[in-house]
Amino acid sequence: MLPKRRRGAFLMKGYLVLLSIFLALPMVIVVAVSFTSASYTHFPPRGFSFKWFFHVFEEPTFVMGIYNSFRLAFATIILSNLIAIPAALALVRHNFRYGNTFQSFFMSPLSLPMIVLGVGLLLFSSKLGMGLSFWVLLAGHVVITIPYIFTTVFGTYRGIEPNLEESSRILGATNFQTFRYVTLPLIKPGVIVGSIFAFIMSFDNVPLSIFLTGVTSVTLPVAVLVYLQDNFDPSVAALSTMQLFCIILGLYILQKLYGLEKLSNLGG
Repeated sequence: MLPKRRRGAFLMKGYLVLLSIFLALPMVIVVAVSFTSASYTHFPPRGFSFKWFFHVFEEPTFVMGIYNSFRLAFATIILSNLIAIPAALALVRHNFRYGNTFQSFFMSPLSLPMIVLGVGLLLFSSKLGMGLSFWVLLAGHVVITIPYIFTTVFGTYRGIEPNLEESSRILGATNFQTFRYVTLPLIKPGVIVGSIFAFIMSFDNVPLSIFLTGVTSVTLPVAVLVYLQDNFDPSVAALSTMQLFCIILGLYILQKLYGLEKLSNLGG
């Protein structure tokens, strides 16, 4: 009979193993299905083939969706950083009268359901006569990604001693030089983590994109939904496998460059 403490640890480990299997099993099934040689989705897969990976790049809907999603995600990261970084730096270093209100304002998109936000932005853009275009979609994605960059930069910058920037200015550096050579390198982990979250939120977004996507600005998630209305072949599984591989590769690169443990403790 195991002691009570060891029995509790054994049960906890067993729970964690079962939970890990439960979370990983859908991804394992998707990866397995993507390599099938059958012309329809089936598990366990029948045969082995890479044809569905090639089919992804032969399908015009997917190609256009991939191009638009990458273009949109990178543009979103740039604009969100240009807005969120100065706001975070200002709120940390300066005691505004309504600082908490401004902070809540920048975080407010997280409190709204994206469907509601999508409908609101659709009506707003219609009132302005802008219609559905890439720029309207970009504006919507910037709105929903600003909180992620703002939060990580705010948390990073709050842990930096003001004396470092003051010493730079005392030694003759201008405000821009202080930001370029002192502040920016110190907040770089926060910028990177926030940008990663922003990229993922933009690239995989469905509720907002489905309202703001035009004919020429169809994103990949919307393209997949349109494709699944008339097709149910393993090409969507192959596409998902490629996305999963890109995520794993990105995490590996981050681990080598910065260390995931350091990034996970950001702002702590």
